[in-house]
Amino acid sequence: MNGALAIDRFVGAWGWALLNFLWQGVVIGAVAALLLALLRGAPARWRYAVCALGLALCLALPLVQCLDAVPSDADFIGELSPLAAQMPALVGAWALGASLMFGRLALGLAWVARARRRSQPAPADWQARLDALACRLGVTRTVRLRLLPELAGPIALGTFKPCVLLPAALLTRLPVSLVEALLAHELAHVRRWDYLANLLQSAVEALLFFHPVVWWLSARLRAERELVADDLSAHALGDSRRLAQALHALSELDHAPMTPPLAPAARGGDLLHRIERLLAPRPQATGWKLALPALLIAATSFVVQARSKETPPPEPPAAVQPAAAADAPPAPQLKLPVNAKHVVVIDDATGKVLMARDPDTVVPIASLTKLLTAMVVLDAKLDPNEKLRITSDDVDTLKHSRSRVRVGTQMSRQAALEMALMESENRAAAALARTFPGGEAGFAKAMQAKITALGLKHTAISDPTGLSPANTSTATEIAKVTAAAARYDQIERITSVKKAQVPVDGKPRELRNTNRLVGAKGWDIRVSKTGYTEEAGRCLAMRILNGKRPVTVVLLDADGSAQRLRDAALIRKSLARQAS
Repeated sequence: MNGALAIDRFVGAWGWALLNFLWQGVVIGAVAALLLALLRGAPARWRYAVCALGLALCLALPLVQCLDAVPSDADFIGELSPLAAQMPALVGAWALGASLMFGRLALGLAWVARARRRSQPAPADWQARLDALACRLGVTRTVRLRLLPELAGPIALGTFKPCVLLPAALLTRLPVSLVEALLAHELAHVRRWDYLANLLQSAVEALLFFHPVVWWLSARLRAERELVADDLSAHALGDSRRLAQALHALSELDHAPMTPPLAPAARGGDLLHRIERLLAPRPQATGWKLALPALLIAATSFVVQARSKETPPPEPPAAVQPAAAADAPPAPQLKLPVNAKHVVVIDDATGKVLMARDPDTVVPIASLTKLLTAMVVLDAKLDPNEKLRITSDDVDTLKHSRSRVRVGTQMSRQAALEMALMESENRAAAALARTFPGGEAGFAKAMQAKITALGLKHTAISDPTGLSPANTSTATEIAKVTAAAARYDQIERITSVKKAQVPVDGKPRELRNTNRLVGAKGWDIRVSKTGYTEEAGRCLAMRILNGKRPVTVVLLDADGSAQRLRDAALIRKSLARQAS
């Protein structure tokens, strides 16, 4: 009898604690959000501490309240009327959900154990590299390097006997220096005992699965954990750009099944934000203890200078002032260390050039051509549902580029247009030109008419894909092309989404935008197209919103995808600062 009463009282206490946590969790989330906003420019470890403390409070509050309520008066349950009668059902539903979540956690642990068993020891020279990196990072525990083919990227496992699992393909597909950078990131997780932290975090998620603040804090905690590991590994390597290039190269590899969140992995967090942060780090905000003396010194200096200047300084004689100063054209407002050889940034609302770097040199433009191809096809007002068949005539015999579309594949003209713009699919673009009224000759004639209509005097297009190095233009004229493309609702809709599905051979196929900035946090991209050939380098044309103002950005001939990404990030951040 006493045992049954004790269980009833515990059920009531725990149910009441869960109900109270509904509003308590919101308060914790609001305070955490405020602190994270204040620490936006602080080191990642500070934000990590805020998230960890918030998650710990989320667990502690219901536990403390439950333990405090159980030994209370005998009529505790009666005080909860009319909720008292619902407590068994409430706690039963919570127990079922928590059991399912712990079952999910158990599956993750089983995956980890199976992955460790199935992995093979890495070659001795790679183990030696890992050991050397561990010494540089101050990792005192022995860490084993093992290979597992089906992984999406390196992961760190284990607490007391840690190991790093590495996809075997990385040893042959990435340069040694980039693989070492990824290993350094995983060793940073080992140094910080992040596997154990992940395990505890997953347990909190299982216990408090019903509250969205818990999931938000947990996601932020994992994201900040990756940033902290990035900072540690970049410091050990002495080169943050090498880690950024490694992460970008990893993201470019074919997608493999992802690992459970229990295992810290190099692919974790917002990969694009991490790469931007490593390539163009923000200066960290100065703490108020340092800022206050600086403000006092500045204020004192201002007062002293104001008192010392009783009269304004005499103006220089008119004869020595530059006569043409008032007529000099304004210099570009943005002066950034971009990598791309040809750059133009234009405020579309005013037509003002905000930045320019050799914008009028004629160079190959690669797949930026497809913006013009799309406009020519849309101008013809052809049936978007007409079925097109990929033939051998659409196969690239110039560059022998890879394609996801086999000869014989059938798709609608609309699907081909989306594949050409989103995934830069060359066979789809070739099919659009081949099936144009009048064939390829008719398409070429329409393309030349479009170039003339847009007033492009330095643009030449010889094929619809951009594979030919004879497809040339300038950064200035590509900006005009981008602005013109923005007037097509179809092009704006297709190129401004991260992914989409189109029917191919009667089955849905997922497309992913080649511009990884699309859909990324902080970016509002309305028109986008990337391009690459050996002659053109890495190219990017896009229209973004800077606040509410449309801005066209064109980057031609960057040295690599990571550099192109860094250039775009620098420009966006500079525009945002200018707008604020």
